[in-house]
Amino acid sequence: MNLAVRRFTLFFFSLATLASCEDPSDIGLDLQDENQIGAFYTDTLTVNSGTVLHSDSVLAFRQLPLSIGGYQDATLGNVKATAFTELGLSGESVSFGTTPVADSLVLSLDYSTDIYGAKGIAPLTLSVHRLTENFQDKASYFTNSSLSYDGDALGSVTFQPKVFVNDTTKAETTKPARIRLDLALANELLEQSGKDPLKDQAKFVQFFKGIAIVPQADPRVLIALNTSSSKTKLTLYYKNGTEKKEQNFFMGGTSIRNFTKIEANRTGTALAGLSKYELLKSSETGDEMYVQAGTQLLAKLSIPHLTKMKEKYGNIVINRAELVVPVKNNSFETLTAPEYLGIYETNNSNRILYTNKGIPKTVPVDNPNALDSYAFPTALALVKKEDTKEANYRVNVTAYVQAIIDGKKPNSSLLITPAKFQPGTSGNSLSNESVPKRAILVNTADRGVKLRIYFSKLD
Repeated sequence: MNLAVRRFTLFFFSLATLASCEDPSDIGLDLQDENQIGAFYTDTLTVNSGTVLHSDSVLAFRQLPLSIGGYQDATLGNVKATAFTELGLSGESVSFGTTPVADSLVLSLDYSTDIYGAKGIAPLTLSVHRLTENFQDKASYFTNSSLSYDGDALGSVTFQPKVFVNDTTKAETTKPARIRLDLALANELLEQSGKDPLKDQAKFVQFFKGIAIVPQADPRVLIALNTSSSKTKLTLYYKNGTEKKEQNFFMGGTSIRNFTKIEANRTGTALAGLSKYELLKSSETGDEMYVQAGTQLLAKLSIPHLTKMKEKYGNIVINRAELVVPVKNNSFETLTAPEYLGIYETNNSNRILYTNKGIPKTVPVDNPNALDSYAFPTALALVKKEDTKEANYRVNVTAYVQAIIDGKKPNSSLLITPAKFQPGTSGNSLSNESVPKRAILVNTADRGVKLRIYFSKLD
């Protein structure tokens, strides 16, 4: 039988196979390319899953946006985020004139519309404290790091983080929080007029080390601070005679050092006794697994029988392979699921694997040319069904699965975690999600993790 006849016969056989094997609810989910043959389909490969506490050393230094506040979660425990930051001196050799008199000192915090937690429901109380410890040039700062600060607050505020819609542009926006600080600090700043501490940024941070913005009590809402906004600033209002003046100190810029400390209290949860790099199987948590940014809760997936497909079916070509990871229903209305999950290779150590050059081994985008490079990582993208309030994460892994079946890639287990993902022409950017977002994933009998594979037999 010549090749054309074989393909023609194979095509019609594929229609019968898909009609008999595929769940009707999957039709129309863009699982097939217009040129693929799709002779066979399977989604019955065993997928083992669980949760891993990877490490508490998550890089937080200059990871933006800074998170402030927290949320309460009966499943994963309560989370609290504290921001530590320097302030930037505007200009050099700052002088306030001959007879400056302090009026007020106000810290303004502009935050994004991506409010996390009880948005529009729960107020947030923040206190501002003066750092008593400098940032160190050679130090590394992680989500479990901290800097010493004065126990007495410079000021505090209770406000309701809320999203507003502009009547004209219909664009979403927020109203910055304003915190009036101790007038004694304003006078202390004025006393340095024209002196060495206000000469340049390096001398300024030696004089004023920075601030800690600390949530109070058990916060139920978390904001992502927009440090680059012109509205995020410390403003000194003063007078020279009758003339009103102001001096701004900003938080944006490459010279400003900052980080977010993220604390997770898992007391009373299924994760309370989880040790580092230990796998907590989904079967022990009601067929659930958990991911959370900043606290190093990662989900682990293993597909042990993937390499046996060639043994079972012979020489095959993967037309399309898609990994689908369901999100627990009604678990993302208040605590919205992250938009992307990064995918990293692992083994029995439950650690992310790295190359000899220290590059993390990621699953590549669906392109055979990207298989030998880790410059093009892919990510699971969140897809929601608004009518049913269901959601799952999906990613096309066709070339990756083909490489595993052909023995060109090891059948590694996978670790998935919230991530920032940005595709690019010369490479993709995959980095840590700095806001401690979380997702509850499921691997149940009716909503299991699936590797959906369409393939053709060549023998």
